[in-house]
Amino acid sequence: MAIPADRIYSLEGKGLKLTTAEDIEPYLEELRNVENLEELRLNGNTIGAEAAEALASVLKTKPTLKIATLHDIFTSRLKDEVKQSVIALCGVLVDFPNLIELNLSDNAFGPLGAEAMSEFLSKHTGLQVLKLNNNGLGIHGGTTIANALIECQAECERLGKEPALHTIVCGRNRLENGAAPAFAKAFAALKSLREVRMPQNGIRPEGIAELVSGLASNTKLAILDLQDNTFTHSGSVALASALPSWAALEHLNIGDCLLGSTGGRLVIEALKDRATLKIVNLQYNEIEMDGALALAESLRTLKLLESLELNGNRFDAESNAVELIKTALSENDIDDDIIGSLSDMEEITDDEGESESEKSEEEEEEKEEEEKGATAAMDEDSVRPKTASETLEDELADLVSQMKQQLNV
Repeated sequence: MAIPADRIYSLEGKGLKLTTAEDIEPYLEELRNVENLEELRLNGNTIGAEAAEALASVLKTKPTLKIATLHDIFTSRLKDEVKQSVIALCGVLVDFPNLIELNLSDNAFGPLGAEAMSEFLSKHTGLQVLKLNNNGLGIHGGTTIANALIECQAECERLGKEPALHTIVCGRNRLENGAAPAFAKAFAALKSLREVRMPQNGIRPEGIAELVSGLASNTKLAILDLQDNTFTHSGSVALASALPSWAALEHLNIGDCLLGSTGGRLVIEALKDRATLKIVNLQYNEIEMDGALALAESLRTLKLLESLELNGNRFDAESNAVELIKTALSENDIDDDIIGSLSDMEEITDDEGESESEKSEEEEEEKEEEEKGATAAMDEDSVRPKTASETLEDELADLVSQMKQQLNV
């Protein structure tokens, strides 16, 4: 339901630099005059600690607030100042029973900011949407956020409430594998998630496996975006295993995730029973011909599909597999123009057509063989008899050494 205009206060995109209480006072006077405030938009300005504390004092009188849009509001501010601001604002918001959405994206507050908002996240049991995209959280900050969500779930249980949080956006935060266990535990505890977006976090296969295993408990999941992390074979296996848990899945973005030949095929085969899918991004995943053929088969069950991204994979754009994919779409009365550009496909030869795991195994075996060969050669050199030329070289070296010693005398 749309919020009435007279219940929204916005300074969106004005580029204001509000450092002191005096700087922000004219706008606070406007805010005081908004009755039954439901949405606050402050994005696109820069707010200092003193101004934030003045804002918090006015917000205390606005408990009807539902949506707080506070992304990109701390540009050029020092980390300690940002932490103080976040503590002031979240300290007020934690007591707002109607607050359902908090957006603090694009604020580079790092682990300190995560610590500043952890109490809010652990206590506000009514929050439904949390957006923390591009905050520089790192492993420590991400773990702090995830642990706060786990505490909130425990609080919900204590109060006899179902968890409300259904949307988490936490991309571009350098979470890496270090923060994955805590998020996996939080996801498994919540069971209420419908939308999870965590692209570009440097998460590798072990971390991906943990995340999707935790998410498997969220049977109402509709949107999953893990673009530009690294799956390879083990991450793909975990995702393929989790996919049957998400009967309501509509949007799957795993582009730029290096699924590999075998992993890509496994995930694609697991899509067959996800009839609710509307958007699928599989681009730049090293999917080969066998995966493309499997996709043609899986598409027969995806009658609601609206967008399919396949560019940058390893099969010919003019191949029979692509024709079969288009035929499958046609059978479902879906135009093949939903397939994005195929301008950057990388066709491979039979010699190159090995899966990533096969290549890495072979490379490791070759390395071991080389090391063994080098060791054997060293051992052989130490025991085999010298050749005539090697004996002559040694004798000449000894003679030169003796002559130098005589000259020095």
